Amino acid sequence: MSKNHLRRVDTVIVGGGVSGLAAARRLVDHGRSVVVLEALPRVGGRTLTKREGETVLDEGATLIYRAHDNAFRLARAHGVELFESNAEGRFLLHTARTTRGFRYGNSRAMTLFGAPALRPLLRPILRLTSRWTALPAETMLQVLGAVSALDKLAATIPASAPWTAPDANLLDSRTFGSWLDEQLPDPGARQLFEANFAGYLPETTSLLFALHFLGTWGSIGSLLAGPAQVYRFRGGAQELALALSRSLSDRVVVASPVHSITRHSAGVVVHCAETEFEADRVIVAISPAGVQHLRFDPELPQDRVTLQHAWQPVHGRKVNIVYDEPFWRQAGLSGSALTDLDAVPGLLDASPADGNAGVLSGYLPGDRGSADPGERRRTVLSVSTTLFGPRAAEPLHYHEKNWEDEPFAYGCEGGLAVGALTSARRLPKTPVGRVHFAGVETADAWMGFLGGAIQAGERAADEVLAAG
Repeated sequence: MSKNHLRRVDTVIVGGGVSGLAAARRLVDHGRSVVVLEALPRVGGRTLTKREGETVLDEGATLIYRAHDNAFRLARAHGVELFESNAEGRFLLHTARTTRGFRYGNSRAMTLFGAPALRPLLRPILRLTSRWTALPAETMLQVLGAVSALDKLAATIPASAPWTAPDANLLDSRTFGSWLDEQLPDPGARQLFEANFAGYLPETTSLLFALHFLGTWGSIGSLLAGPAQVYRFRGGAQELALALSRSLSDRVVVASPVHSITRHSAGVVVHCAETEFEADRVIVAISPAGVQHLRFDPELPQDRVTLQHAWQPVHGRKVNIVYDEPFWRQAGLSGSALTDLDAVPGLLDASPADGNAGVLSGYLPGDRGSADPGERRRTVLSVSTTLFGPRAAEPLHYHEKNWEDEPFAYGCEGGLAVGALTSARRLPKTPVGRVHFAGVETADAWMGFLGGAIQAGERAADEVLAAG
C-alpha cells in the first residue's frame, strides 16, 4: 500500500455512535489528533432520527433523564436543545383485559412494599388499592418485592469486579430469567416487570451480569417509581451525534468499515478498505458482538474473546405512530402506558415540543409478536385504540424500524451468557494493551442509556490520556 494510503494520528476511534464521538471530542479538547471511523454512511449508532413532514421521529434511543448530566453538558456545548417530555396526566396500566389510569407513587413505597416482614400488613391495603390500579394485591407485592430484591442484590456486586461478589459463582451460573421465574410466579406480575425492562436484557443473560448492569442505574426502585423528569432532543436524539460530528469536522470518516487491527509494542495499525491508520492507541466503540467481526493481530487474549463470544444481543423494533395532535392529553392522559401484552409492552408520548402533532412511540421485542409487518401494525393499533380510544385507530403515519436489519448495529442492547464473567474475570470495558473499549455496553453508569454511552466514551478517552 502506498504512503498516500497511510495516515498517522494519535488515536483511532472505531465507531461513530455517541460513545465514539464523545471519546473523540474529549481527546481533541486535550490536544490529541484523532480519526473516527464509522462503517455506516451516517453517524449516530443507535440514535436515528427521521422526519415525517415537520414531525421529528426517533427510530432508536430517545430519552434523557435529569441524572444524565453529561448529555446536558454536551448538548449545551454544541447548541443542541432539549425539552422536558410530557408527563402530565394519568399513566395507563392495561392488565387482564382491563385498562385503568393512575399516578406514580414514590420510591420509598418500593422499598417498604418489598420488605417481607411488612407484607402481611400491606396485603389488605393493596387489596383495597388494587381496585384503582387494576392489579391484584399479590401481583403488586410480587413486582415491588422483585424490584426491592434486585436493588439489594445489585448493591452487593462490586462494580469493578463482579466476579468477586458473595455467591458470584452461583449468581453467574443461573439466568436472569430463572430468577424472575422464582420471584414472579404470577404471570401478570412477570409481564408487568418485563414491560419495564423490554429491550435491555435477554432473559438468558447471567444473573450476575444483570445485577452488574442494573447496578449502574443506582436504585432500580427509584427509577421505576417516578415520576421522573424525562427529556428529549428537540431535533431528535441523533442531533447530538450530528453536532459532535460537525465539531470534529473531517476527523470523522463515514462509510469506512474497519476490518482488522494490528497491535505492536509501539502502537496500532487500523485497517480499512482503502486506508491504514497508524496510531498510538485505538478505542473500539462498538458492541462486543461487533468486535467479534474484527480481526486482531495478534489475537486478543482468550478472556476477552470469551466475553465477545458470550455476548447475547437483544433485537427489537421501534414503532412511531403519528397523529394530527396529541389527542390523549385532552382526556387527561399522559400518553404513557404499560401492558401485559407480549406484542406491545408499552407506549409513550413522543410528540414534538410544540404539540403540533401527536406521536405515540413504543419498543416491540424482536422475539415476540407476529412475523408479518401488516399483522404487527394491526396489533399495535388495536392496543393503542384500547388504551387511548377510537382516534388511535386512524393515524396519519405508522413507522416501524427493525434494528435487527440495521447493518453494524448488532442488536439494541444485550448481556453476557451464564459463566462468562466468572470465567473471564474481566469486564467488557477492560483495555487490552493499546486497545481500549467504549460503547454503552461498557458504561460504569447508566448502561443502556445515552448518558451511559457518553460516560463510556469519555472514560475510554481518559484512559488514553492517562497513558500519556
